[in-house]
Amino acid sequence: MRDPDPRIAVITPYYREPVEFLDQCHRSVAVQDVAADHIMIADGHPLDIVDQWGVGHVRLPRAHGDNGNTPRGLAALLARSEGYDFIAFLDADNWYHPGHLRSLLQLWERERSPVCASLRTFHDAAGVDLGISEAEEDEFRHVDASCLMLHRTAFDSLSLWLDMPKILSPIGDRIFLAGLLHRKLAIASTQARTVAFRSQYAVHHASADRPIPEGAKSDESFAPALAYLATAQGVSQCVEAMGFWPLTYMRN
Repeated sequence: MRDPDPRIAVITPYYREPVEFLDQCHRSVAVQDVAADHIMIADGHPLDIVDQWGVGHVRLPRAHGDNGNTPRGLAALLARSEGYDFIAFLDADNWYHPGHLRSLLQLWERERSPVCASLRTFHDAAGVDLGISEAEEDEFRHVDASCLMLHRTAFDSLSLWLDMPKILSPIGDRIFLAGLLHRKLAIASTQARTVAFRSQYAVHHASADRPIPEGAKSDESFAPALAYLATAQGVSQCVEAMGFWPLTYMRN
């Protein structure tokens, strides 16, 4: 049975993304056919124009250099304290396709899964669809943060965004997924590509047989985090900070 008028918060941390990206991100939430409150949180570089968009606008006094984990986690805990039933995430350079939130809510109504997820479409910086998919995602070994919606029964996991060692922030969504698995939280997927992901990764452009954009990220950007996880220090610090060792749950 569906909760009456569930309250949904969508959390978007932002840093120095172009205002055009932020506007597209916000509009994609505003036009969803399920009501949601958009909370946009500036990681040290707030834009006054965001105050005009009718969102919850949080301004952090400085940037944290952790791929949005600190603002994402703080805004999520704020939403929890304000009594929301569901919390979804959307990175500032991404956007929702029409019907995204409804598809997640309908999945929850069917499955009662504390964590619901979708798949992505992949786009270049201009928003052009690259026409590809990602094997890790298709095989449910990776769930991008922007694809997640958590029910309040999973809100205890929100602190993971703040607790994970900073060196792990480039693979933060993978660490968060590992934390959900550690907590034995059921995760259901719509299997629908309802999140548009503006990719900065060379591998996605190569898969689409497109030129690699200048400054594109390579898989090597994950290397320090993965190396850290394999050290004794990484094991002990992860267990101390989060209560588990992520590699136990990160499937190759």
